[in-house]
Amino acid sequence: MLFLYLMKVSLLLAVLTLGYRWLIQFETFSKLNRALLWLNVLAAWSLPLIPLADWGPVEVQAEFHQTIPKIAKVVPVVKQEISSFNPAPSFINSHHLPQWNIMDALTLIYLAGVAIMLAIFLFQVGRLIRLLWKSPSQKSADGVIFTQDERNTSPYSFFRWVIYNPHNHSKSTLQHILAHETEHVLQWHSLDLLLAELQRIALWFNPFAWFHQRLVQANLEYLADRGVLDRGCEKKEYQFDLLRTVLQNRELPLTNSFAQSLLKKRIRMMNKKPSHYFAWGKYGLLIGILYLSSAFVAPYTVKVAEFLPPLVGVVFEEDNTSIPEVNVEEHKEESKKIKKEIPIENKVDSTFIEPGKPKVKGILIKNDTLYWAITPLTTWDQINAMKGEMRKFGYDMIINKLQYDPLQSFITSLSVHIKDNGGSGTGGTGDDDSTPMEGYSGYVSKGGLGMGQRPPAPLKTEMETDYQNALGIKKSKDVEFFEHELVSRIGPNSGGSVGPAVLSSDRNKQLLEREGFGKSEQNTLLFTDKHANAEYYINTMPSNRDEASKITIDKIKKVAFREDNQHKTYFIIYTK
Repeated sequence: MLFLYLMKVSLLLAVLTLGYRWLIQFETFSKLNRALLWLNVLAAWSLPLIPLADWGPVEVQAEFHQTIPKIAKVVPVVKQEISSFNPAPSFINSHHLPQWNIMDALTLIYLAGVAIMLAIFLFQVGRLIRLLWKSPSQKSADGVIFTQDERNTSPYSFFRWVIYNPHNHSKSTLQHILAHETEHVLQWHSLDLLLAELQRIALWFNPFAWFHQRLVQANLEYLADRGVLDRGCEKKEYQFDLLRTVLQNRELPLTNSFAQSLLKKRIRMMNKKPSHYFAWGKYGLLIGILYLSSAFVAPYTVKVAEFLPPLVGVVFEEDNTSIPEVNVEEHKEESKKIKKEIPIENKVDSTFIEPGKPKVKGILIKNDTLYWAITPLTTWDQINAMKGEMRKFGYDMIINKLQYDPLQSFITSLSVHIKDNGGSGTGGTGDDDSTPMEGYSGYVSKGGLGMGQRPPAPLKTEMETDYQNALGIKKSKDVEFFEHELVSRIGPNSGGSVGPAVLSSDRNKQLLEREGFGKSEQNTLLFTDKHANAEYYINTMPSNRDEASKITIDKIKKVAFREDNQHKTYFIIYTK
């Protein structure tokens, strides 16, 4: 029974882990992903023990358990004559003993593996607790305990403790490290690691248990990175510190390491645009997989009806008289409905498809010719849909280059290659990193293809509309573009941004002391003498300290500040 249960748990965990890996892992809903990873573990261990509810896939489960015996009957067996069968007790014992011996051996191997894994785990945890007991520590206001360990090579966190070596890092790098590990502590990420570690011990033979633990660690790193950036940390400087801090080390269990080997994935997630709401469909699909998988692992109960001798005849008499009559009438009614509905369905199908009406954004089909257009607001999903339509015409669309603006709002440049068995064409547009392209279009048909030709009216109007909308987006984000250009110009820097809520809160005093600016008693911006030589910009226009200090807090969207390697500060004041 134990092995059957573990096999069911392993099977369900494998399905859910692969589903998460291929559908969910790189979606930016990291908090939801964290809950989903917890759900995967709880479902894998509980569903094999819980009978299906009435709303579960009971019919699928019944069909599965009824089909397996039918398949088994088809498998050829070696038949023996009755005379060759020996019913002696000695024959029965020799037949059953090897099976019990194998099960005992497998159980012993499994328990030995669990014991070894558990011993290693407890030893490492004990060593970690001993380190925390002996090392000097300091507790912060929010309950985080910072412990210094001079033998430490890479910082990590463990429940409420952050262990680090202050001598291994520069001051700015250490601030980012501590901010990262503090996010792990405040979000209680060690609980997730504890659950994943215990599951890995219990399922040490299952590679998906090890893979699940890696997915948990990766998602926790994404959550911590996002928490640091949301607190105002400058993205590029933070990523540079990631590069500086990546070291090879032996990690302890239940710890979150700032220097894990997920660097490329973490930077990719930090730079990724927020997932589209269409991604919710992937979560629904994974829940559907979980729902369907429960049919194969949940306990199967066969309901047996006990017929008493006096009632057997009555039951069969009622079945023979009532069921055929109902079924015959139902089939007659259904056949009448089908005969009446067939002409209507054919009529609807013949009028539903209107020639020339595009089914996919950016596609127009007229007279066996497919016209296509990629606008500055075309999404990657829409491009993939366009590729699918072109394949129906025998052409392949290959995107050689697709570049977005720094804020990932619109496409700035594009290069397209289209080919079939007989020929190919290449074209593109756009060369400015911050200006939307006007769009690019062409056509394909049985007789050939064209690149750069303007499409018919519907697509042409769509291109012009999207281009104007993209220009409007750029205009509405002029200050953000200006800030990006400024950051690129000054090189490596540190800083962040604050809004009116922070300036008007109790944190204003701390902001004045630490950063040298905040809100004055007159409810205006205040810049201390620390920033006497700073550069000031009101939106995109150069300004000075006096002018910036006259702006009242109610007219401010946010104040962005950057400090370069020469300790010069730049202020960009976003106004309403």
